[in-house]
Amino acid sequence: MQEKTKYRLIYLIMILSNFLLPISEKAFDPTQTSVVIGAVLGATATTYFWLSPVFHVATILLVVSFLLYGNRFGRIADLFFGIMLLFAGITQHIAYTEDYGLTIITGNLVMISIVGFFWLLEAYKPQNDYSLGKLPLWRYWVVPFAVLAYWFPVDTAGAPNFSLLTLVMGPYGVAFCPTTPVIVALLTLAYPNVNEKLLTITSLGGLIIGIWNMLSIFLMPGYTLWLLSLHIPLVVVPSYGLLISRMVKSEEKTQTQ
Repeated sequence: MQEKTKYRLIYLIMILSNFLLPISEKAFDPTQTSVVIGAVLGATATTYFWLSPVFHVATILLVVSFLLYGNRFGRIADLFFGIMLLFAGITQHIAYTEDYGLTIITGNLVMISIVGFFWLLEAYKPQNDYSLGKLPLWRYWVVPFAVLAYWFPVDTAGAPNFSLLTLVMGPYGVAFCPTTPVIVALLTLAYPNVNEKLLTITSLGGLIIGIWNMLSIFLMPGYTLWLLSLHIPLVVVPSYGLLISRMVKSEEKTQTQ
Protein backbone atom coordinates (compact mmCIF):
# COMPACT_ATOMS: atom_id res chain seq x y z
CA MET A 1 0.00 0.00 0.00
CA GLN A 2 1.38 3.42 -0.99
CA GLU A 3 2.08 5.83 1.85
CA LYS A 4 -0.43 8.39 0.59
CA THR A 5 -3.15 5.74 0.41
CA LYS A 6 -2.24 4.46 3.87
CA TYR A 7 -2.63 7.88 5.45
CA ARG A 8 -5.86 8.58 3.61
CA LEU A 9 -7.19 5.35 5.10
CA ILE A 10 -6.09 6.50 8.56
CA TYR A 11 -7.87 9.84 8.09
CA LEU A 12 -11.01 7.99 6.98
CA ILE A 13 -10.89 5.70 10.02
CA MET A 14 -10.56 8.74 12.29
CA ILE A 15 -13.61 10.35 10.71
CA LEU A 16 -15.72 7.20 10.69
CA SER A 17 -14.85 6.39 14.31
CA ASN A 18 -17.05 9.31 15.32
CA PHE A 19 -20.10 7.34 14.26
CA LEU A 20 -19.39 4.59 16.79
CA LEU A 21 -21.92 4.56 19.61
CA PRO A 22 -20.75 4.58 23.22
CA ILE A 23 -20.55 1.21 24.96
CA SER A 24 -22.26 0.96 28.35
CA GLU A 25 -23.28 -1.66 30.89
CA LYS A 26 -26.87 -0.46 30.78
CA ALA A 27 -28.73 -0.09 27.50
CA PHE A 28 -29.64 3.41 26.30
CA ASP A 29 -31.66 4.92 23.49
CA PRO A 30 -29.26 5.90 20.66
CA THR A 31 -31.07 9.24 20.42
CA GLN A 32 -29.70 9.95 23.92
CA THR A 33 -26.07 9.50 22.85
CA SER A 34 -25.18 13.12 23.60
CA VAL A 35 -26.60 12.72 27.12
CA VAL A 36 -24.51 9.58 27.66
CA ILE A 37 -21.38 11.35 26.43
CA GLY A 38 -22.14 14.28 28.72
CA ALA A 39 -22.49 11.92 31.67
CA VAL A 40 -19.08 10.37 31.03
CA LEU A 41 -17.33 13.70 30.50
CA GLY A 42 -19.00 15.07 33.61
CA ALA A 43 -17.85 12.09 35.65
CA THR A 44 -14.23 12.46 34.53
CA ALA A 45 -14.04 16.27 34.34
CA THR A 46 -11.95 16.87 37.47
CA THR A 47 -10.80 13.36 38.42
CA TYR A 48 -7.18 13.89 37.43
CA PHE A 49 -6.82 17.61 38.10
CA TRP A 50 -4.25 16.73 40.75
CA LEU A 51 -1.89 15.84 37.88
CA SER A 52 -2.57 19.06 36.02
CA PRO A 53 0.30 21.09 37.57
CA VAL A 54 2.79 18.49 36.34
CA PHE A 55 1.60 18.85 32.74
CA HIS A 56 1.41 22.65 32.95
CA VAL A 57 4.90 23.11 34.38
CA ALA A 58 6.46 20.48 32.10
CA THR A 59 5.01 22.21 29.04
CA ILE A 60 6.40 25.59 30.08
CA LEU A 61 9.82 24.03 30.68
CA LEU A 62 9.75 22.40 27.24
CA VAL A 63 8.81 25.67 25.52
CA VAL A 64 11.63 27.46 27.35
CA SER A 65 14.02 24.69 26.27
CA PHE A 66 12.92 25.15 22.63
CA LEU A 67 13.73 28.86 22.86
CA LEU A 68 17.08 28.38 24.61
CA TYR A 69 18.37 25.07 23.29
CA GLY A 70 16.48 24.41 20.08
CA ASN A 71 15.65 20.77 19.50
CA ARG A 72 17.86 19.28 22.22
CA PHE A 73 14.83 17.91 24.07
CA GLY A 74 12.71 17.28 20.97
CA ARG A 75 12.32 13.55 21.45
CA ILE A 76 11.31 14.09 25.08
CA ALA A 77 8.69 16.58 23.86
CA ASP A 78 7.31 14.09 21.33
CA LEU A 79 7.04 11.40 23.99
CA PHE A 80 5.51 13.81 26.50
CA PHE A 81 2.85 15.02 24.07
CA GLY A 82 2.05 11.45 23.05
CA ILE A 83 1.63 10.37 26.67
CA MET A 84 -0.56 13.39 27.45
CA LEU A 85 -2.87 12.70 24.51
CA LEU A 86 -3.18 8.99 25.28
CA PHE A 87 -3.76 9.75 28.95
CA ALA A 88 -6.54 12.19 28.09
CA GLY A 89 -8.03 9.81 25.54
CA ILE A 90 -8.29 6.95 28.02
CA THR A 91 -9.09 8.67 31.31
CA GLN A 92 -11.53 11.21 29.89
CA HIS A 93 -13.62 8.77 27.89
CA ILE A 94 -14.02 5.77 30.20
CA ALA A 95 -16.06 6.22 33.37
CA TYR A 96 -18.56 4.63 35.69
CA THR A 97 -21.81 6.59 35.58
CA GLU A 98 -24.82 6.21 37.84
CA ASP A 99 -27.33 5.91 35.01
CA TYR A 100 -25.35 3.82 32.51
CA GLY A 101 -22.77 1.91 34.56
CA LEU A 102 -19.30 1.51 33.07
CA THR A 103 -19.38 3.54 29.87
CA ILE A 104 -16.88 4.11 27.07
CA ILE A 105 -17.10 6.94 24.54
CA THR A 106 -15.84 4.63 21.81
CA GLY A 107 -15.48 7.10 18.95
CA ASN A 108 -13.36 9.60 20.87
CA LEU A 109 -11.27 6.85 22.45
CA VAL A 110 -10.44 5.27 19.09
CA MET A 111 -9.63 8.55 17.36
CA ILE A 112 -7.53 10.05 20.15
CA SER A 113 -5.68 6.75 20.59
CA ILE A 114 -4.72 6.91 16.91
CA VAL A 115 -3.38 10.43 17.41
CA GLY A 116 -1.44 9.42 20.53
CA PHE A 117 -0.03 6.32 18.82
CA PHE A 118 1.43 8.40 15.99
CA TRP A 119 3.05 10.70 18.54
CA LEU A 120 4.76 7.69 20.09
CA LEU A 121 5.94 6.67 16.61
CA GLU A 122 7.30 10.18 16.19
CA ALA A 123 9.20 9.84 19.48
CA TYR A 124 10.68 6.57 18.19
CA LYS A 125 11.79 8.10 14.87
CA PRO A 126 11.78 11.88 15.40
CA GLN A 127 11.10 14.22 12.52
CA ASN A 128 9.98 17.28 14.47
CA ASP A 129 12.54 20.01 15.02
CA TYR A 130 11.38 22.39 17.73
CA SER A 131 14.06 25.00 17.07
CA LEU A 132 11.76 28.02 17.04
CA GLY A 133 13.35 30.48 14.65
CA LYS A 134 12.16 33.89 13.54
CA LEU A 135 8.92 33.75 11.56
CA PRO A 136 6.78 36.23 9.62
CA LEU A 137 4.65 38.14 12.10
CA TRP A 138 1.38 36.64 10.87
CA ARG A 139 2.52 33.15 11.86
CA TYR A 140 2.29 34.07 15.57
CA TRP A 141 -1.48 34.57 15.54
CA VAL A 142 -1.86 31.11 17.15
CA VAL A 143 -0.09 32.17 20.35
CA PRO A 144 -3.09 33.90 22.06
CA PHE A 145 -5.30 30.92 21.23
CA ALA A 146 -2.69 28.53 22.64
CA VAL A 147 -2.46 30.61 25.83
CA LEU A 148 -6.26 30.58 26.19
CA ALA A 149 -6.35 26.80 25.74
CA TYR A 150 -3.49 26.36 28.21
CA TRP A 151 -5.24 28.53 30.79
CA PHE A 152 -8.83 27.36 30.05
CA PRO A 153 -10.38 29.58 32.76
CA VAL A 154 -13.59 27.76 33.68
CA ASP A 155 -15.15 26.39 36.85
CA THR A 156 -16.94 23.09 37.33
CA ALA A 157 -20.27 24.71 36.41
CA GLY A 158 -18.97 25.90 33.05
CA ALA A 159 -18.75 29.55 34.14
CA PRO A 160 -15.71 31.86 33.78
CA ASN A 161 -13.02 31.48 36.42
CA PHE A 162 -10.01 33.73 35.90
CA SER A 163 -8.25 32.69 39.09
CA LEU A 164 -4.52 32.44 38.53
CA LEU A 165 -4.74 29.02 40.14
CA THR A 166 -6.35 27.75 36.93
CA LEU A 167 -3.06 28.47 35.15
CA VAL A 168 -1.65 25.36 36.82
CA MET A 169 -4.80 23.54 37.95
CA GLY A 170 -6.92 23.62 34.80
CA PRO A 171 -7.84 20.83 32.39
CA TYR A 172 -4.82 21.32 30.15
CA GLY A 173 -2.88 18.06 29.99
CA VAL A 174 -5.69 15.95 31.42
CA ALA A 175 -8.32 16.75 28.77
CA PHE A 176 -7.98 16.53 25.00
CA CYS A 177 -9.80 19.78 24.19
CA PRO A 178 -7.40 22.29 25.78
CA THR A 179 -4.30 20.18 25.20
CA THR A 180 -4.51 19.76 21.43
CA PRO A 181 -4.53 23.46 20.39
CA VAL A 182 -1.32 24.03 22.37
CA ILE A 183 0.43 21.09 20.70
CA VAL A 184 -0.76 22.02 17.21
CA ALA A 185 0.23 25.66 17.78
CA LEU A 186 3.77 24.58 18.67
CA LEU A 187 3.97 22.45 15.53
CA THR A 188 2.83 25.35 13.35
CA LEU A 189 5.47 27.61 14.92
CA ALA A 190 8.10 24.99 14.09
CA TYR A 191 6.72 24.40 10.57
CA PRO A 192 8.06 23.36 8.03
CA ASN A 193 10.56 21.42 10.16
CA VAL A 194 7.93 19.04 11.48
CA ASN A 195 6.36 15.68 10.71
CA GLU A 196 3.62 16.91 8.38
CA LYS A 197 1.63 13.68 8.56
CA LEU A 198 1.62 13.93 12.35
CA LEU A 199 0.53 17.57 12.14
CA THR A 200 -2.34 16.55 9.87
CA ILE A 201 -3.44 13.64 12.09
CA THR A 202 -3.33 15.76 15.25
CA SER A 203 -5.10 18.68 13.59
CA LEU A 204 -7.80 16.44 12.11
CA GLY A 205 -8.51 14.85 15.50
CA GLY A 206 -8.65 18.26 17.14
CA LEU A 207 -10.91 19.78 14.50
CA ILE A 208 -13.39 16.88 14.66
CA ILE A 209 -13.68 17.13 18.45
CA GLY A 210 -13.85 20.92 18.11
CA ILE A 211 -16.79 20.72 15.72
CA TRP A 212 -18.61 18.36 18.08
CA ASN A 213 -18.05 20.87 20.87
CA MET A 214 -19.52 23.66 18.76
CA LEU A 215 -22.61 21.49 18.28
CA SER A 216 -22.76 20.61 21.98
CA ILE A 217 -24.48 23.89 22.79
CA PHE A 218 -27.51 22.36 21.03
CA LEU A 219 -26.98 18.70 21.87
CA MET A 220 -25.64 18.49 25.42
CA PRO A 221 -27.67 19.69 28.43
CA GLY A 222 -25.75 22.13 30.63
CA TYR A 223 -23.22 23.10 27.95
CA THR A 224 -22.59 26.84 28.42
CA LEU A 225 -21.71 29.62 26.00
CA TRP A 226 -18.50 30.15 27.95
CA LEU A 227 -17.48 26.53 27.38
CA LEU A 228 -18.29 27.02 23.71
CA SER A 229 -16.03 30.09 23.62
CA LEU A 230 -13.16 28.22 25.27
CA HIS A 231 -13.34 25.56 22.56
CA ILE A 232 -12.80 28.07 19.74
CA PRO A 233 -9.02 27.35 19.81
CA LEU A 234 -9.85 23.68 19.20
CA VAL A 235 -11.48 24.69 15.91
CA VAL A 236 -9.32 27.51 14.59
CA VAL A 237 -5.84 26.22 15.48
CA PRO A 238 -6.32 22.69 14.06
CA SER A 239 -7.97 24.20 10.96
CA TYR A 240 -4.82 26.25 10.49
CA GLY A 241 -2.73 23.13 11.08
CA LEU A 242 -4.51 21.47 8.17
CA LEU A 243 -4.02 24.49 5.89
CA ILE A 244 -0.60 25.80 6.87
CA SER A 245 1.33 24.05 4.10
CA ARG A 246 -0.83 25.71 1.43
CA MET A 247 -0.71 29.08 3.18
CA VAL A 248 3.09 29.05 3.51
CA LYS A 249 3.55 27.92 -0.11
CA SER A 250 1.18 30.66 -1.25
CA GLU A 251 3.15 33.26 0.69
CA GLU A 252 6.46 32.02 -0.73
CA LYS A 253 5.03 32.10 -4.25
CA THR A 254 3.82 35.68 -3.73
CA GLN A 255 7.24 36.77 -2.47
CA THR A 256 9.02 35.34 -5.53
CA GLN A 257 6.75 37.10 -8.01
